[in-house]
Amino acid sequence: MIHDTDMGNLRHMLGIGSHIKKRQWGYRNHFAPAGADLQSMERLESAGLVRKGRAYEETHYYHATEAGCVAAGLKPYQIRKAMEL
Repeated sequence: MIHDTDMGNLRHMLGIGSHIKKRQWGYRNHFAPAGADLQSMERLESAGLVRKGRAYEETHYYHATEAGCVAAGLKPYQIRKAMEL
C-alpha cells in the first residue's frame, strides 16, 4: 500500500515542489533514502514506481520509472527530461 509520505518522497525525487517552477519539474530523478524513507522506497519499488540504482554510502539511489513520473503528475515533456537523467 502506497502512503501519502511515499508520494511525497516520489515528488521530491523528481524535483516537484511549491518552491520550484512547474516548468522545471523533472529536473532531477534520484533519491538516497535513510531511515523510514527506505521502507517508502521499497513500497514504491514494489508498485513499479521507482527502481533501485547504484549503491551510495550505506544505501542506494532510487530513480522514478516512467509510471512513477506519471503518478507524480509530470507532463510528457517533464517525463522525458526526468527519464534522460
